[in-house]
Amino acid sequence: MTDTLSTEPVALDLRLLRDEDERATALRSRMHSPLCGVLTSMGFLSRTRTGPRMLIASGDLAGVHVLQGRPAPKPGSFHLGGSGTVPFESHIRVLAESLERYAGHAVVAEGRFPARRATWAELSEAGEPTLPLDAFGLFTPEQYARDGFPYQPFTPDAPLDWVRLRSLLGEDDCWVPAQWFLLGHLPDTGELWLQSAVTTGTAAHTDPGRALCAALEEVVQLDSAMGHWHGALRSVRIELDERTRHLTRILEQRFPDTPVDPEFHLLPNADLPGFSVACLLRQPEGLLPRVAIGLGSGARLVPAMYRALLEAAGVQWLAAWVAIEERARGGPSEAADNDFYDLEANVGHYAGAQGSRLVERRFADCDRATAADLPPDTQGTPKEVVRSLVAAFRDSGKRLYWADLSTVDIEDLGFSVQRVWSPDTLSLPLPSAPPAAHRRFEQYGGFRRYDPHPYP
Repeated sequence: MTDTLSTEPVALDLRLLRDEDERATALRSRMHSPLCGVLTSMGFLSRTRTGPRMLIASGDLAGVHVLQGRPAPKPGSFHLGGSGTVPFESHIRVLAESLERYAGHAVVAEGRFPARRATWAELSEAGEPTLPLDAFGLFTPEQYARDGFPYQPFTPDAPLDWVRLRSLLGEDDCWVPAQWFLLGHLPDTGELWLQSAVTTGTAAHTDPGRALCAALEEVVQLDSAMGHWHGALRSVRIELDERTRHLTRILEQRFPDTPVDPEFHLLPNADLPGFSVACLLRQPEGLLPRVAIGLGSGARLVPAMYRALLEAAGVQWLAAWVAIEERARGGPSEAADNDFYDLEANVGHYAGAQGSRLVERRFADCDRATAADLPPDTQGTPKEVVRSLVAAFRDSGKRLYWADLSTVDIEDLGFSVQRVWSPDTLSLPLPSAPPAAHRRFEQYGGFRRYDPHPYP
């Protein structure tokens, strides 16, 4: 009897009682390989003497460029990173982020989203559900006329590749341009390039519901961030108080040598719920980067602030590395050219004095409030948060589309990757290509500035 009770149940208990570091290490052993891993390299970055006492992990993605017949990117091009106060936290963040990026490419190779080549006019004449014409008015004539501008104006008679997406609002499916939704779709020579797909609205988690919740929160986060940077709404500088006492303790422990305290700003959304927070990390004159910004979001204020802090720590390291690379190449440390069409050059630009002044000017235009004076947290399970966000999209007249990007190998790892997208919110654009003609800016007081955004 004793032997019967002490075999399989004991093994099960041991598996359940593995600590977080062991689980992250086991996952890394399945994902990290220089030959065939989702991550081909992974390691920790060194902190500076005055930097935060945090762990920052970085990695390189598998050769997804091969799927598109493109040249290999330079190391670090995918900006895979994860910050944390303990090893598990930084490990799991970089592993999950790599799955988000990988899924956007691998799902195309897996053939899950067959593209249909047609013109908008052909789809409309056939009675197929697609976006209205005003959804394609993203850029101004002046932007299209600029030398080096990467995109082309939409015309109803131009052939495009389309993918059919499901509505999260219970409405009809919709045909949308594949290049807007799938990272792995590269327009061929016969297709107009309208705008690049980004990972905004993509999240990985072992629980599909939590992945969907995080994806929706990221859509709101980037909408708030782009609406603030290019629009007219003022941010709210958050003054720490009793509500943020746990975050204050972390700051005291992890930032003891930092000359300038982290600064947190609430970025109000025009009409969607939740907290979107920007964290500014500064350094004294003579040190690079002068300023780095991280974003965080969620239904609760303090966790959103903490996520913004973690991202800012990673961006601070990235900005310093980009600035060092620029100087090593003999290039100017201060970019005079605002033609930034990747998500790295802008980070290097804002690392220096010239760029940091733009950041300081934008965030100085703010209100102030204690954390206690801000709206209360939204309590509830991830499923309940998803329901409230979906209801907010519906009530504000927005469209919202969804797809499960979990490929066979991602599911085998025990993960789910969820993707949501709305044509009625702002996503992360290439820094010098903000969608200045997007109708969403009307809810943010109009489009006010072309300055490249500072976010990676």
